Amino acid sequence: MSVTEKRKRTVATQNSSKKQKTTEASKQDGSKRINVRGDSLKWKTVNLPGRLEDAEGFYGLEEIDDVEVVRDESNTHVMFLPKSDADVVQENDAEAGGEEWGGFEDEEVQATDPPQTVKNVKDTSTSAKASRQKDAKPGHGSKLASADGIESGLTFDMLSDTADDNQTDVSLWNDLDLSPTTLSQLARLGFGRPTPIQAAAIPAIKQGHDVIGKAVTGSGKTLAFGLPLFESWLAKESVPSNGTMKTKGPILALVLAPTRELALQINRHLNELCIGLENHPRIAAVTGGLSIYKQQRQLESADIVIATPGRLWEVMNDTTTNNDTDALLDRLKKVQFLVVDEADRLLSEGHFKEVEDILDALDREVVDEDGEGEGSSDRPKSQRQTLVFSATFHKGLQQKLTAKPKHGSRTKNDLLDNQQSMEYLLKKLAFREAKPTFVDVNPTTQMASALSESIVECAAMKKDLYLYTLLLQNTTAKTLVFTNSISAVRRLVALLQTLKQPAVGLHSTMPQKSRLRSLEKFAGQRTILVATDVAARGLDIKGVDLIIHYHVPRTADMYVHRSGRTARAESSGRSILLCSPDEVAGVTRLIVEVHKTDKTPEIVQVDGRLMKRLQDRVSLAHKITDSTISREKTASKDGWLRSAAEELGVDYDSDEFESQGQRGKRGRGGGKALKEKEKAAVAKDQISQWRSELDGLLDKRINLGVSERYLAGGRVDVDALLDGRIDGAFLEGR
Repeated sequence: MSVTEKRKRTVATQNSSKKQKTTEASKQDGSKRINVRGDSLKWKTVNLPGRLEDAEGFYGLEEIDDVEVVRDESNTHVMFLPKSDADVVQENDAEAGGEEWGGFEDEEVQATDPPQTVKNVKDTSTSAKASRQKDAKPGHGSKLASADGIESGLTFDMLSDTADDNQTDVSLWNDLDLSPTTLSQLARLGFGRPTPIQAAAIPAIKQGHDVIGKAVTGSGKTLAFGLPLFESWLAKESVPSNGTMKTKGPILALVLAPTRELALQINRHLNELCIGLENHPRIAAVTGGLSIYKQQRQLESADIVIATPGRLWEVMNDTTTNNDTDALLDRLKKVQFLVVDEADRLLSEGHFKEVEDILDALDREVVDEDGEGEGSSDRPKSQRQTLVFSATFHKGLQQKLTAKPKHGSRTKNDLLDNQQSMEYLLKKLAFREAKPTFVDVNPTTQMASALSESIVECAAMKKDLYLYTLLLQNTTAKTLVFTNSISAVRRLVALLQTLKQPAVGLHSTMPQKSRLRSLEKFAGQRTILVATDVAARGLDIKGVDLIIHYHVPRTADMYVHRSGRTARAESSGRSILLCSPDEVAGVTRLIVEVHKTDKTPEIVQVDGRLMKRLQDRVSLAHKITDSTISREKTASKDGWLRSAAEELGVDYDSDEFESQGQRGKRGRGGGKALKEKEKAAVAKDQISQWRSELDGLLDKRINLGVSERYLAGGRVDVDALLDGRIDGAFLEGR
């Protein structure tokens, strides 16, 4: 008897013994329910909800119902007791999936053996191939079966059968001459066609030109320079195939961004372009608020550096690691691409002096004692390729809206044309070419075409009421509220939270982790984000429906960037500007600067009846918020002064200290301090009473326009009214 036959007989014996044990267990139980192992159950794949982008690590999760968890007879192994045989994998099911593997054959199958020898190995495979042969058509790529059952004429065309039918068609990218790897990544990300700025800028960048690109916000400027960087790295890719660390070389690209959020946004977009690739460029983000030591380690092997000027300048001047700093500077001097995103903010007069310092350091050359070498006067101009992108390049947009033009200086405040804007940039950046390529895909407008703009006129003291009314009228909209001060952000967040609105704040003095946490909440669910202009650039959050300008922006270009957080790509959005009487002059100049020949924003009215019904809510919320904030300020101030007094060894009396501090003061300052003290002196019981009254008001539903007296007259669909299918019918409590 051959070894193969012995092995087959052994497997058959084991199978028969298993069946015998199963039968005995069934007889002892008196029913068909038996204990089985976990791999004998018919597990079902769990359908994960679509809102979990990364599924939080639960990809491939399986479940089964109507099964009891029990122990075996020895009480050492966990078994399962199904309520029905339908949950157990039967013998026929196992055979359908293929026979149990019995090991390698000891005797080779001779070529003279009959075809049945090969067929008996796996009948299901042969039948499947036969069905494919039946469906195949003669011609190129068709598959024919040989006498031994093995297909002949196999080509690489068969691999297309396994391609994902849902993969995005990227044929519209072919004119840009991108590599297959890049096209594959674009298909995976779902980018079926290039945007106008990408179609215009990518060819010029790939040809080696310096480029100044202008396009409205949300038009894909990040990939407009990110794809050429990715293509350049692929062309010069030199990572060893064995996975060893790449030696330190020059940095391919340095990307400068004005804010941390924008820098992290660019970092995320470029990293998404590399997902799934075994070899890809190393991308390092250098921003404030995070560990500088970790960023220094990442810079040692980075191919692309995305940085805010302040933190990069700090890293470049770190005196604790002189050797590493010198090595980093040497690598930065050889950078191939310098990208300046949101250049109007970085290169504005009086802003971000670190940019000029960084550029001077990159262009600085070492002169030897003889005055020769790299520092000689006839040295070649910088060979790096400079790319500049922004939504606004006109210097006039950056001037303050509240500033009054001086007599006879009308031309100074006029908008600059494209040529003047280019000359302005040439003074700041050392372009390689005498005349960079200027790409303007939106020459006639500053705003996205799908953006709806409107102005709401209101009294300065009623802005909170108008804001709350607009939020209640847009309960399903993801809303971003912009203010001009950090104190306004803190106050509005507290006020809206008191009114049971899901509000979070974002401003420059928040810790970086808190800023990221607020952005995460705003991106993940229906939340109201109240922010300063730090959120006006770099936020690429999907689904932002409404922008509310609580304060008129200080400059016209900031209004463009604020409103650009919505109506991104092909989506629509709304921008509402709250204008008080003292802001009319600024709004008028804003309209002139931004909407030269375009349709101006529409002035809309808010329902006065609704505001009257919400007045009591906002008044109570004001009392609660003002008292709470004043108590916190007073406690913080007293604590600081008490600590200072203890360190000096003197007695501290808050009333005496305050009276001494107010001595000799006149005017509004003393009255403001007195009001703060009165608000802070409100008892906790009084605040609790106000909260109770406010909760009662918030629990009431508000009728927005349908009189209850006519609900029985048949003219109103009551079911649709209560279900919320009639727009603006009722406002729910809270």
